[in-house]
Amino acid sequence: MRRVKQIFIQLLLILSIFSNSYAWDCKTHAYIAKKAGVRVPEAACMPDIIRDEIYDLLSPSHYHNASPQTFVTSEYIERFSLEEILIENKGKKYKISVPHPSGILYWKILQIFEKMKSLDKSIQDNLLAYEYYLFNIAHYLGDLSQPLHNFPYGEYPASDGKIYAEEGNFNKENHFKFDESFSHYFYINPQIDSLIEKNIRALNISSKEDLKKEISSIANGALKIANACYKENRLPSEEELVQQISWSISLLRAIIKATN
Repeated sequence: MRRVKQIFIQLLLILSIFSNSYAWDCKTHAYIAKKAGVRVPEAACMPDIIRDEIYDLLSPSHYHNASPQTFVTSEYIERFSLEEILIENKGKKYKISVPHPSGILYWKILQIFEKMKSLDKSIQDNLLAYEYYLFNIAHYLGDLSQPLHNFPYGEYPASDGKIYAEEGNFNKENHFKFDESFSHYFYINPQIDSLIEKNIRALNISSKEDLKKEISSIANGALKIANACYKENRLPSEEELVQQISWSISLLRAIIKATN
């Protein structure tokens, strides 16, 4: 366990440098993790830093570019996952897992949950593996509640294969503002933590199907907010963000309970 503590100290030193660089922003990701009971909540910011190592392959885990009219269901989630392909480079063949171009955020949360459940935590090395999966799933559950992580982006095809140029441009122009919006409300309203606490729900995740239903609900809530913000040309309201953030916290708490 001493080694685990040393690693987390190193992570915190890294995060002190990058804490203002990623989204939600690092403060929001850490807030979600802390409210859910993650021991080193700042580690929930790490997936954004890791993402940039192989951006094209890792970034789709952070979003799903659903078409504006999408209604996410359990069956829908399974359609957007990884595909194993064989590539050849300089005479050597590699098998690599390629994400669906629309993004695999929903499926990625399921994948990590299954890995967390499968760990035998009586094995010392698996305790570190669990912590690694925990800060990853904490991060992706935060991405899930960010409305624009569930919406067309730029001129990239959405989940139905179509390009939604106006919606995509709105996302591209306002994404960073959305990322920092909860931190803005948090600092101007000292009561926001109490509002979050009142909105946290007691969820029970006993199976993969339970998790699919909760992911679908948060994604559909995010899509509803994203559509409203686009049509009204605005940022999300405090009430909308309290709803989304508290939902991520609720689900993260349930996952921690289900995997311990």
